[in-house]
Amino acid sequence: PVASLATQFKVTQVSFGSTSPKLSNKDTYPYFLRTIPPDSIQGAGMWRFIKYFSVPMVTFMYQQESYGEGLFTTVSNLASEA
Repeated sequence: PVASLATQFKVTQVSFGSTSPKLSNKDTYPYFLRTIPPDSIQGAGMWRFIKYFSVPMVTFMYQQESYGEGLFTTVSNLASEA
């Protein structure tokens, strides 16, 4: 990701749309900042909504790559634990 270049050149990168939890690793991406919460936080909120309103079925459409999988993976993992 571009965040790797920011680390290489020691330049701060601020993203308004990168939600991948992988980018939260400050050891790997010390110069990466975001203005939107990662999928791990958004997914937890979505799971609370699903449980609170007893939503009987949820469908996710996403692309199988790092940008698309984060939210699905978070909600799926929380559902498996329930």
